[in-house]
Amino acid sequence: MLPVCEVTPILKPNDFLMADYTHSTEAKRLVHLVAGCWANGGGLSELVAATALAQAQAGHAVTLLFLDGEAEHPLVEVCRQAGVEVRIFHRSAPVRLFFSWDLFRHLDAYMRDAWHLYLYSCWTFPVWWGAFRARCLRVPYSVAPQGCLDPVRRAFGRVRKRIAWALFDRYLLARAAWLHATAETEATWMRAALGNVCPPIRLIPNGVDDALFDGVPPQPRTQTVLYLGRLHPLKGLDLLLEAWRRLENKDGWELVIAGPDDGVALSDESQVRQLPPCYGVAKVRLLKSAALVVLPTRSENFGIIVAEALWCRTPVICTKGAPWACLGEWWVDISAEALATALQKLMTMTPVEREISFAERFAAAPVDYNWHTIAEQLLP
Repeated sequence: MLPVCEVTPILKPNDFLMADYTHSTEAKRLVHLVAGCWANGGGLSELVAATALAQAQAGHAVTLLFLDGEAEHPLVEVCRQAGVEVRIFHRSAPVRLFFSWDLFRHLDAYMRDAWHLYLYSCWTFPVWWGAFRARCLRVPYSVAPQGCLDPVRRAFGRVRKRIAWALFDRYLLARAAWLHATAETEATWMRAALGNVCPPIRLIPNGVDDALFDGVPPQPRTQTVLYLGRLHPLKGLDLLLEAWRRLENKDGWELVIAGPDDGVALSDESQVRQLPPCYGVAKVRLLKSAALVVLPTRSENFGIIVAEALWCRTPVICTKGAPWACLGEWWVDISAEALATALQKLMTMTPVEREISFAERFAAAPVDYNWHTIAEQLLP
């Protein structure tokens, strides 16, 4: 547990009603702004869309704003059906900064009567412009960096990020009403980056789409070890493949890797089955049919796939690159050796033994990671 300090209090979900924030059940106009809410956007896109959806279902007037350039996340259409106002701005050069003249010209129209503005990630024009206009229009805003302040992640593109931090991000994050951390580890990164100018931090986990996951019936379990996520160097796929090669007995077992290519191309020699990105019902079926899920990440602010696996009553191994200490012995060091040891142990268990080993974590998942509860906690 991080110490609570006067400058940057760490608030747990149950502390919100006692905190010095305006909080009521009155319907509010809430605006979510993110660079992209895309099908290949990983956990961030799902987080944004799911939060907007849950808040709309609770009766609030919600607007979701993001840039074009890729296919939108499937949840965006569900948001529209639930009454969320969705506006997609045209993306302009320089593309790398997610710049948009369209957003530059028209953002104020969606901000003037907003109760609160939610911003996501760092290093991008939508965050900078959104925070700047919110300050000009006196609209309170919060920022969910979603792992951007992780020292490991900040080392990627270091020069560009240092310039952006000095010119924009540090100033605008320091003036937010509050910051959203998904775990205590991420809160530590925030305090280290911002020091004594760090705003209050709300500690709120990401959630699981209960309607989607509960709507898919249990699937026959197969002897599958599943990795589901982006194929990015930070995700530790090289460690997983090395661990898989080290296993002494994997007869009848299969390693399946499913996700969009994001800098890691698997060779034909990997001896694994690779699937394209899976979303919605297809993803849930994969999770419910796998014998176990593994997240070999080097750096993760949360790791939503762990929560989703537990919701599906699927055992999961996760490295200490993600904040999942509650997994106990299945929260392992970031190494091929540690992954191989944990994999071998779980794979030699019977299905009943694996179920017993994770029973407490399975029971807690629907309570801890329910989007409707989490969206309420995110209200101003």
